[in-house]
Formats: sequence, C-alpha cells, structure tokens
Amino acid sequence: MRNVSKKWLIGGIGLALLLFTVFQFFGKTEDTKETQPIRIVALGDSLTYGVGDPSKTGYIGVVRKNIQQQTGRNVILNNFGISGQRSDQLLRQLDNGVVIKSLKQADYVFVFIGTNDFRHAAGWNFRQLPQQPLMLGKEKLRNNLTKTLNIVRENNSFAELYVLGLYNPYFGKEYDPAASESIRTWNDVILEVSKESTLTKYVSTFELYENIEKDMYFADTLHPNRRGYYKMGNWVYSQWKP
Repeated sequence: MRNVSKKWLIGGIGLALLLFTVFQFFGKTEDTKETQPIRIVALGDSLTYGVGDPSKTGYIGVVRKNIQQQTGRNVILNNFGISGQRSDQLLRQLDNGVVIKSLKQADYVFVFIGTNDFRHAAGWNFRQLPQQPLMLGKEKLRNNLTKTLNIVRENNSFAELYVLGLYNPYFGKEYDPAASESIRTWNDVILEVSKESTLTKYVSTFELYENIEKDMYFADTLHPNRRGYYKMGNWVYSQWKP
C-alpha cells in the first residue's frame, strides 16, 4: 500500500512539473511575441523618403509612429525610398543584400512607386500629356511592379503588403485637364497587380489632395509638406491591420 502511495506521489509531481514546463514555454512564447519589435520595410521614391518634409519623416514615419502608439511595441522602420526612383530602378535595388535581408525579417512592407514612371513617360510635359508614351509607360509599370511584388513574396511569405496608388499633383490652369483621368488609369494597373499578390492590400491616395489649396499641403509642385505627409500617413495607417 505504501509503495502504491509513493508511486502516486511521484506521478503527481511529474505531472505537475510537465504542466509547469508547458505553461512556462507557451507563456514565454506569448510574452516574447508581445515584446518583440515590429519591423517595417518601405520601398519607393522621394515620396517614401520624405522629400518636402523638413524632418524627412514622410508618410511612412507617421505610419510608424501611429503603430507604435497603438501597440505599445517598438517599431523598427527600414526606409529604402530613393528620390527620383522609378519602378525599374526599384527592381535593381532589390538586388541589394541589405534590402533583401530587411524584407525577410519584415512584418509589414509598404510599396509606393510609379510617380517617376509617370513623369518620365510624360517627358515632363504636364501641360499637354502625350498619351501614347503614357500607355507604354503604364505597361512597363505593370511589368516591373509585378516582378517587385513577386520578389517580396519570394523572400517573405507572411508579411502584410501595402501598395499605394498615385495621387494627382497636376491640377490647375498650368496642367493638362486629362492628368486626373490618366493617373486613374495608372492606378487601375496598380490595383490589378496588387490583387494578384497574396496578403496584399491596395491603398488609394488619389482622393487625399482633391479639392484642396495646394499651398497648404505641398512643399513644391510634386511633394507634400509636413501637413500633406501627415494627412497621407494617417490615411495609410487607417488601412493598416495589426
């Protein structure tokens, strides 16, 4: 009888130790997840880099700050935006080992590209837009953006991916009235490519600067000022899902 009681005691202690170990393991896993930093990668051009904002925070800096405040976690931002960059140049940038390493570790990836493709295709003639070159440029963007999103997914299958559409800075008497509709068709392409990629959300920016006083939101003819980026960043953040 004494031996049976001893066996039960030993078994009970063993079970308690097992449960304690399991609890500790899963508890630490959950705690680790809650305390680990959130990693963001931003790809794009001067609008990602933050040209026009004296602090160079840009829209993505606003997104980072809002996510950090909401989650209470440290948010690490790798901003790879390059002023003047087109989609073909972004593809070449993805050959960079530092960029790829950051992509592999990212929890969220933001892509904002196409503005300089449009400007290049238009030959910087925004008074009378050349339609044929713009059509060709749009298809080049489709091809390059498709490849870009594929590379992101090849290196990271779990990160949420946000692809921003273009806004129209070409409004007023000095610009071709067709600019608005032309950019809409470019956004249609960006939306179509986004839909073909997994865990990817298209974020429209087209409506952000419609019917505004340009001097209030822009630092120059193209780039938002601090207020303009704040408006964009808050909008993009509102589309973000933890």
